[in-house]
Amino acid sequence: MFSRLDWKRGRWNVNAETSAIHRGLRGWQRTAGDSIVYWRFDFAGSQVDDVYDEGAGGGKAYYGPMTVPVLHVDHREAPNAQPRDSGLYVVDQLYVTASFDQLERAGLSYLDLQHGSVQRDRVAYDNALYDVTHADVRGQVRRRDVIVSLVCTQVMNDELVNDPVFADYLRGVGQNPAG
Repeated sequence: MFSRLDWKRGRWNVNAETSAIHRGLRGWQRTAGDSIVYWRFDFAGSQVDDVYDEGAGGGKAYYGPMTVPVLHVDHREAPNAQPRDSGLYVVDQLYVTASFDQLERAGLSYLDLQHGSVQRDRVAYDNALYDVTHADVRGQVRRRDVIVSLVCTQVMNDELVNDPVFADYLRGVGQNPAG
């Protein structure tokens, strides 16, 4: 039986559809998914240098850690982690695909994703620490977010100045920073 597209009532509505989608994504995550550790940046509790964006005084403060189940994590290793002649180094990238429902449980909202307030958050995966550099909503059902992607860049030792929260992620001298 077919129904008219303009009817607002019926057995299938947006709430039922998004609930079924989130339930299916949670099932996928349980069987084939992964997880990340997530820290939210605490703007009020942090002391940050105005010029260098490094921790000053008491350092940067974060809420967390929170273990967040995700659908897929793509870790792309840098081809060469050694510093270049120009003084720059190449870092690993992390691409995370997650259900919006799971990120919302970790404290992220639609406004956080749209206005870039996640860009000071940190993610840990496979014993390495990453900065969240970009967040995108990848799927919606009538303006209700379903899938979110996070793009993250590895944090190196010299970027963890005055951040005692992440002392466990400091790499030893002489070790490969990417592994």
